[in-house]
Amino acid sequence: MTIIVIVILLFLVVIAGAAVAFGVALARSGTKAQAQGARIPGVDVVVPVSWAGSHDPEPRLHRRIRDAAAALDKTIGMADVAQLDERARLLVTAQELDQLLVTISTLPANAKAEPLARAEAQVAQFERDAAAIAAAPGLDAGLGYAPPSPPLPPLPRQEPAPRRDDTPEPPAGLAQ
Repeated sequence: MTIIVIVILLFLVVIAGAAVAFGVALARSGTKAQAQGARIPGVDVVVPVSWAGSHDPEPRLHRRIRDAAAALDKTIGMADVAQLDERARLLVTAQELDQLLVTISTLPANAKAEPLARAEAQVAQFERDAAAIAAAPGLDAGLGYAPPSPPLPPLPRQEPAPRRDDTPEPPAGLAQ
C-alpha cells in the first residue's frame, strides 16, 4: 500500500516538474519573440523591448519602419546595381529614424509632440521611398513571365543507327 502511494507521489512530482519546465520554456520563447519583433533586420538600433506590443506613437512608427524595411528586403534578389546604393541609403535612413524614435521616447511627455510630428513625416517619406524601390523592377526582375523562346532552327535528318546482331528481333506484329 505504501509503495503505491510513493509511486503516485513520484508521478505527481514528475508531472509538476514537467509543467514548471514547460512554463519556463514558454515564458522564454515569448520574451525572445518580443525582442525579435522589436528589431529591424539589418538595422542595429537597440529599441526598448516594451515596444514590441505597445500602442504608443514611437513603437507604432518603429513598426512602420520595420515593415517598410522588410518589404525592401523581400525584393533584394531583384535589385539591379543602380538600386543597391539607394537600398543602402534607405537602410541607413531606417537606422537614423529608429535612433531618433528612441531619443524621442526619452523626452518628457510635454516635449514630444513636435519631434513626433517631424518623425512621422520622415517615416512616411521613408515608406514612400522604400515602396518605390520595392515596386521598381530591377534588371533581373523580368517581366513577371517568361518571354517566348525564339524558334529553333530545323535539325538535320539523321539516319537510324545500324542494328546490332545481338539485339533480338521485335515480334512480327510490332515490326510493321
